[in-house]
Amino acid sequence: MTAINDGGLANDYWHKYFTEEEVAEIIAGAGHTMIVSGNYPVFVRIYQQPEPAPTIVMAHGMLVYGLILARLQLPFYRAGYNVVQFDLPGLGLSGGPRGGCTTKDIFKVWTDAIEFAHNRFGDPLFAMGVAEDGVTCYYAAANHPHIRALSLHTLFEYGDPRGVHWIGGELRVKLQATGLALAASARPTMSVEGTRGIPWEDVFGAPDDDEFIKILENDPLALQKVELRFARSLIKEQPAPVPFEKCTTPVQMIASDQNRIWPYEMVVENFERLGGPKEFVRLYGKPQWESNRRFHEEYCDHVDAWFRDNGAADLLNRADSGAWSRRRS
Repeated sequence: MTAINDGGLANDYWHKYFTEEEVAEIIAGAGHTMIVSGNYPVFVRIYQQPEPAPTIVMAHGMLVYGLILARLQLPFYRAGYNVVQFDLPGLGLSGGPRGGCTTKDIFKVWTDAIEFAHNRFGDPLFAMGVAEDGVTCYYAAANHPHIRALSLHTLFEYGDPRGVHWIGGELRVKLQATGLALAASARPTMSVEGTRGIPWEDVFGAPDDDEFIKILENDPLALQKVELRFARSLIKEQPAPVPFEKCTTPVQMIASDQNRIWPYEMVVENFERLGGPKEFVRLYGKPQWESNRRFHEEYCDHVDAWFRDNGAADLLNRADSGAWSRRRS
């Protein structure tokens, strides 16, 4: 008999993304709650340590939702961190129109999730953004008083044509932005197929990612539809609240040099503008993302080292968390 407080895990479609062992680990380790952000109920997944521990706050990329990225959560939980992961409004298990919430909603829920995590766990608190969520993470968390350090996967300002590189050159991006502005003004809730908005095969670019993409395309909780108001918010000009040069929060950038979604040169350029402590990690020969466990754990290795260098190590060592590799199962 399935418990009624399982946070939606009774629907077992998500098992397709993982091994049986991983499914068991997720069910055993994850707790669930809800916060309210603006007008939306937001689903929050929590991996909590029995003793005081550093805490990582994370959301997810725009095509997926949190449960799909459990391979980004479990390594940190094994290593001794608390993990607070929330589904963006309109995606996954959170409320809101499917694919219809805007960047404004996302910035707010990031702020609300950070506040929730701080109230629940205190310091030290870290934030991690992957895919385009690296940008929304920066917009909400840069110079935030509760955040000790950031780890990001891409960085640009909304309105930079290179931020939607897959559409084409600058002229084409400007034409599409104008068209979206007009269409979203007239019919903001009109939807288009999620697969038409971005080439999924360029997002998940490993040789064996075809099966993952097929599962994702049929997942009822993934980005099946994109409302015009959401698409418009991703392309219109929105300067970063904290200019890159004014950022004092330590920032790690992890960039794939074969990324066909966001140009590697753009990410490097924006990283170099950052004014505070920073670290750049180049993923040689890697696409934007891969769905396999090895990619996730190697990615987490870099993030863990950065967070340890910026305040996580003391609590992890005090809890005798041991070497990172010994925490893997």
